[in-house]
Formats: sequence, structure tokens, C-alpha cells
Amino acid sequence: MATPQQEAVTKIDEISIKAFSSHYQPGSPRIASLDAIKGVAVLFGLIISIYVWGGFSDGMQNQLIGQSNGIRHSIYVLASFFFEGKMRGLISLAFGAGMILFLLKSHPASSVSNGELLVRRSMWLMVFGVVNAFVFLWPQDVLFHLGIMGLLLFPFPRMNTRWLFISVVIISLIGVGKNYWYFADDQKAYGKYVVIQKLEKKFSADSAARMKTKDSSLFKKRQAGAAGVNDSIANSKINDSLAKKAGDTLTRKQKDEKQAWEGIAKRYKYEAKNDSGNIKALQANSYSKNWDQILQQSKNRESTWFYQNGVWEFAALILLGMFLFKIGFFSGRFSQGQYMIMATSFIILGLLCAWYRLHFQKVSITDYTLFVKTRAAPSSLLWPFERAFLVTGIAAKIVWATQSRMFSRFYSIFVDVGRLALTNYLMQSIFLSLFFYGYGMGYFARIGHYKLYFLVAEVCVVQIVFSVFWLRYYYFGPAEWLLTSLMYKKKMPFRRKETETELFQEQPLPSAI
Repeated sequence: MATPQQEAVTKIDEISIKAFSSHYQPGSPRIASLDAIKGVAVLFGLIISIYVWGGFSDGMQNQLIGQSNGIRHSIYVLASFFFEGKMRGLISLAFGAGMILFLLKSHPASSVSNGELLVRRSMWLMVFGVVNAFVFLWPQDVLFHLGIMGLLLFPFPRMNTRWLFISVVIISLIGVGKNYWYFADDQKAYGKYVVIQKLEKKFSADSAARMKTKDSSLFKKRQAGAAGVNDSIANSKINDSLAKKAGDTLTRKQKDEKQAWEGIAKRYKYEAKNDSGNIKALQANSYSKNWDQILQQSKNRESTWFYQNGVWEFAALILLGMFLFKIGFFSGRFSQGQYMIMATSFIILGLLCAWYRLHFQKVSITDYTLFVKTRAAPSSLLWPFERAFLVTGIAAKIVWATQSRMFSRFYSIFVDVGRLALTNYLMQSIFLSLFFYGYGMGYFARIGHYKLYFLVAEVCVVQIVFSVFWLRYYYFGPAEWLLTSLMYKKKMPFRRKETETELFQEQPLPSAI
């Protein structure tokens, strides 16, 4: 009788099994390129996330983009080109491939089906994400999102490569459509504002015309000096009276529409006072005050942002990861030259999309009203394809490095970091929250642009050293061990000498993400 694991494997198409078995050897059932991709994502993701940790608000970041030149502008633009959204995309890509890998592996430590284990893992990832967002105070956590997507996309590993690719394209186009939809809403709001402006001018012209009418009793009253009342006050009252008499006032709806556009027009205008409250709260020497300030940001990220935008972003790249796994992309099916061609082509396409985004984002930051009046599409229109192209290109470059002996030692560093991806990701949250927030060292919004990158380098070096030495003595990272134990509902072996059994030599436990 077939085991639950064997039954799960039979439900995955033959291409996936071949891609898996070509790289699945006893004692090492991991695909090294996937670990390296996660390692790159965890370390280089700090290049963008450090702005949030360090107190650079969206307004401050827009100011960096809006600058015409300067080293700070150049550094931020380069970071946005290569890293903004792309490292999160690499994690999603590896997660999608990992879902199929998880279903194909044997899990001798558990008697339940692989599908049930995958559901458990996804649910526990959601718990880890909540802890990361609401305890470690990282408002842009991705673990919660990955856990939800693991449940939503649970049936998709059974889909063949053609339909996976079609799904990626459709979901990316939905992302494009949503970006255009938001911009069309702004255009619609501006159109209403223009109508209201014309109406206000008409009111003003009509009032001025009536003021010149000699038969108007109010006009005569004005000529008489308003019975001794101050002339400026009288004029104001007369104009109000004329307007009210003629019905020349905006309706409540028109006033709301006017205010709505005025709020939109100020979207990219930076005012320091808007950040002062957030900075003061996060510099306060109190965990509770820091928590109160981060709470709303985390809630918006985990709910509003995710369900409006994030679900499409994660879905497209997770399904892309499944597609690439099924064609053997991660297991070295293609030659080194083919990987280089893919890397070069996709990176160039992604950079062209990124240029479009950043160029027109700079224009919109300079004058958003003019941008809405003169442009037919938003700067973010091609964002889903920019992300997909660059993520695929970077992943191809990483897989290419696995086939190059020249980079084997350097490449192995990222493999080790990626094997402890969950631990390293949570460690970053713990360390940086203690470093920046007021309940710790209180450096929030007190470190300059350049010094933030020195901090990034220090964190990366520490995590590389930690990962390399930790894996000499332990098979799991602390977070990976906890997640796996919760998933299997039993305490799993931890130290390497404890796992030297026939069971774990043949089938080491899976990675967490």
C-alpha cells in the first residue's frame, strides 16, 4: 500500500519529479540554488528595508528620488533599480519552488500526508509573521503573507507548466490593471476638480456682474458706505449675500470632491511635520509607545496593503517559482551559457521597466497635478513585469554561479545563509528593532544616509559568520528547528551529532521557507 507521501508525489507531474530527482541525492535532499537565492534575498533585502528601519519615511525617500543629482540620489536610485521589491520577489520565487519540493520529499518523521504538513507549515508561518510584525515590531514582515499564500495556492503545484505560465501572465496583468485603475481614479478626481474650479470662477464672475448692477439694493447700500460699517467688512457681507441669494455656493459633495483632489495633489509634497510625530513616538524610551506607533503600520501592511496589492504580487512570483521548478530551472537543466543569456536578457528588460518607473515617478513627485494632466499611464504601470523580469534574471545569475567553479566558495556563503533564512530574517528584526527604537538604543532617524549602509554591511558580515559556523554544529537554525518541531508536532533532533541516524542521513528535514 502506498504511503501518504508516495500518493502526494504521484499527483505531481513527471517534469517536476525529474527536476527534483536529478538533484535529490541521499544525505543532501536540498537544491543548493534555492538556498543561495534565499540567502541573497535575506542579506541584500536590507539595502531597501534599512530605510524603513532607519526612519526614512516615504516622503523622505521621494525626496531622494526627486533630487536632480547628487550621490544620495544616485545611491537610492541604484538601490531601487536592483533591490526594491526584487529581494521580496526572490523569497517568493524560492517559496513557490519550495512548495513543490516539499510535496515531493519524503517526511519520515511524520505519518500524515505531505499536503497536511504543507498546510501546517503555512499556518505556523503566519504565526511567526504575526510575532515578527507585532512583537519584534517590523511593519513590513513577509512571513505572514507567505503563510497565507501557501494556503491560497495549495492546489497549484498540480497544474502543468503551460497553465502555470498563463497564470503568472494573467496575475501580472491584473497587477498592471490595478495600478492603472488607481491612476484612473486620480484622473477622475482631477476631472471633477477642474469642473469645480470652472464653477467657482463662474460664481465669482456672476457675483462681480451683479455687483455692477445699479438696480441692486445691496449695490446701492455699498455705494452709501454700508451705513457706516467698515467698507471691507461690508463688501464681504455683500458678496456673501449675493452668492447666497443667487445660490452660488458649492454643494457638500462638491466641497468633498475638491478637498479629495487637493489631498491627492499633495501626495508627493514632503512636509517634515508629518514625520515628527512618528519619529518622536519611536524614539520614546518605552516599548509600549513604540508598539502603539508601529501597530497601525503593521495592521495596514498585513491587511489593507496585502489584500489590495500584495496578494497579486506574491501570487505571480510564487507561481513563477513553481513554473521555473517544473522546467528544471533550479536544478541546472540548462547550460551555463543559457543561464547567462537568460540572466542578461531578463535583467535588461527589468531595468528598462525600472527606468520607466523611476523616470516618471520623479516627474510625478515634481508636480503630480501636471503629471495627471499630461500622462496617460502611471509610473507604476509596468511594476509587476519589472519585478518578474529582474527576479528571474537575478535567479538565473545565481544558478549560473552554481555551475562555475570560480565562484563556488563565494556562492557557498549564500547557501549557508539561505539554509538559515528564517532565523536570519527574524534576527534582523530583533537586532534592528533594538538598535533603532527608543526602548533599545534609540537611533531611529538619527543616522545619516551613508552610515545606514555601513550598518547593513555589519549585519551581513555577522549573519554570514553566524550561518557558516552554526551549520558546523547544528543542522537547523533555531527558528527552523522550532517551525519544524511545531509542524511535525514533536521535538526534533537539533545538534548534528544527534541526527547521525540512518533516518536523517537518508532524509534530512526540509527548510522552513
